[in-house]
Amino acid sequence: MGDSEVRALALFFFFASLDEYRAKETASKAADEYERLLKKDPKLDPAVGVILASFKIWNQFKSKISRGRPQYSNESGWLFPERVDLGHWKEFQKTAPEDELLAVIWVHLLGFSEEQVSKALGLTEGTLRYRVGRGLRKLGTFLAATGRPLKVVKST
Repeated sequence: MGDSEVRALALFFFFASLDEYRAKETASKAADEYERLLKKDPKLDPAVGVILASFKIWNQFKSKISRGRPQYSNESGWLFPERVDLGHWKEFQKTAPEDELLAVIWVHLLGFSEEQVSKALGLTEGTLRYRVGRGLRKLGTFLAATGRPLKVVKST
C-alpha cells in the first residue's frame, strides 16, 4: 500500500466524520481491508480498492460517528491551509444525506473519477453524478449564505 492510498483513506474518514480519533481508527481498519482486497485480486485498480475499503469500513462504523459534532483540534496534526474554514463543511457533513456526502468526498475532495467511484459502488455514472450534483448544490447553499462564491475545481 502506497502513501497515496493511506492519505486517501485518512482524508476520507476525517472529512466523513470530522472526528480525529475515529478517522485514525477507521482509516487503519480500511487500510487492512484494502490489503485484503489486493491479496484477493492483485490486479484491482488502487482507486477502486480505496473506495471499496472505505465504503465497507464506513458502513461498519457509521453508527458510532456523531455527524454534526466535530471532534478534532488543529494542534493534533490535521493541518489545514491558513484560509481554510471548515464551518461550511461541518454544516454540510451534518445535514447532507450520506450518499451525497460520500460521493462529494470521493469525487471532489479525493479526486477519484466518476468512473472509478461508480465501478466500486456498482452504480451508474449518471446516478453518481446526480448525487455529487445534489451534494454540491447543498454545500453551495451554505457558502451562498455568507456571500462567498462556490468554485469547484475538478482535480486531475
